[in-house]
Amino acid sequence: MQPDTKFTGDDLRQSDPKFQPPRLVEYLNAVHQLDELAQKRYGKHVMDLAVRWVLDQPGITAALWGARHPAELEAVAGALDWNLDADTSAAIDQILRQTIANPIGPEFMAPPARNSVAA
Repeated sequence: MQPDTKFTGDDLRQSDPKFQPPRLVEYLNAVHQLDELAQKRYGKHVMDLAVRWVLDQPGITAALWGARHPAELEAVAGALDWNLDADTSAAIDQILRQTIANPIGPEFMAPPARNSVAA
């Protein structure tokens, strides 16, 4: 994904502010730094790190996500048989604080309301 990526069709990212300027550049920068962290500390990729981070949250026992392509499921294997250490968790928090000025919360996790069609 690049800063000028355009989302089409029914892609929810068309209306998600995380995927619109100026925030998209901030989030892409965070992803780049998190990928470097994952590779340096664990020999993993950012998707492996993301899934592992979710699974390492207290009270979480499963991680679900949507995949548009089979390759996006590779993070399942990459997230198994290891855990984040406290230093890495702190580094993740620091990267996010330093790169994302105005984070967007879970209010954009659901698709926008659609007009209903009468039957």
